Amino acid sequence: MGKKVNAEKLSIDRRIISRKLLSGEISEKELHSLLKKLPDVGDNAEEVNPENNEK
Repeated sequence: MGKKVNAEKLSIDRRIISRKLLSGEISEKELHSLLKKLPDVGDNAEEVNPENNEK
């Protein structure tokens, strides 16, 4: 498990993360470490009201 995992590749899809965990390519400890390094972009979120988007 000495392979380096790129954090960008983990953000692609949860299924990829699950597959890497199951195959042993990444440990849960490594995953938590990578997730902590991701920036918080919650302030960039925009509230969407689906009722206003219907035509």
